[in-house]
Amino acid sequence: MQRQRVLFLKENYVLRVLKNFFLAGLFIIALLLILVHKIDISIVSGVTQGIMYISSPLIHIVSLPAEGLSYSYKKLSEIMHVYEENEHLRQENSELYLLKDHMRALQAENRILKKLLHHIDVPQTRSYTARVIAENNNAFSNSLLLYLGSASDFIKTGYAVVTPSGLIGRIDIVSGKYARVTLITDINSKIPVVSQKSRDRGILVGNNTRKMNLIFPPLMAELHKGDILVTSGTGGGLPPDIPVAKIKRAGVDTITAIPLFSPSELEIVKIIAYDIVPDKTTSKELE
Repeated sequence: MQRQRVLFLKENYVLRVLKNFFLAGLFIIALLLILVHKIDISIVSGVTQGIMYISSPLIHIVSLPAEGLSYSYKKLSEIMHVYEENEHLRQENSELYLLKDHMRALQAENRILKKLLHHIDVPQTRSYTARVIAENNNAFSNSLLLYLGSASDFIKTGYAVVTPSGLIGRIDIVSGKYARVTLITDINSKIPVVSQKSRDRGILVGNNTRKMNLIFPPLMAELHKGDILVTSGTGGGLPPDIPVAKIKRAGVDTITAIPLFSPSELEIVKIIAYDIVPDKTTSKELE
């Protein structure tokens, strides 16, 4: 009986030791969790970056076989279709050669026609943009005031002023960075025009209203309501074939037209620099 009681006591002692060890382990784990919670985030970020720095090359090495297979498949596919692409390119080259020969034939024909018609090529024009800052539309004048900005050094009197609809007027005065435009509806405006359809010529004269008169048309002119009048280029002051107005009434004695532009468009305009008129010295020599 005595020995059994001793064994029972030894077993209770072992349980107590295990219990204390378990409590100590829990305390150590709790302490570690508190320390981890207090660690600076930058340290955690640094550890993460270090892990990525080490693992990235490994991931790249692992992905190399897949990239090699993808590249090989792409090249093999290109090699398999190279014959079809070559045939397609040969066909395109044949078509281009035909177009080239056709273009050369048209150029030769164009040169011959120019010689027969005594045609003179129109010099290359330049264009500048300007902003409308004021309007003057009354019974005495129809004009605009433009701000030219940095383009003021290149603008001269007589240059055409256009909008997407067509011609609206000509530069009248240039002063510093500003310019005044005489609209085609002004009473002082006289624009040489030609019918876009019949090529009959005339002079379009403004009268400070939306209605303009076409004067000096040919006696047998074929002018009808709705025909578009464009600049003829006569006199060399304006580039040819700029839309100007549309015929509203074509009577026996009177032909009236209305401008193509709308006053709401007069915000930003384009100025066309067209220098074809000879200077004074050349004019005297030609006389």
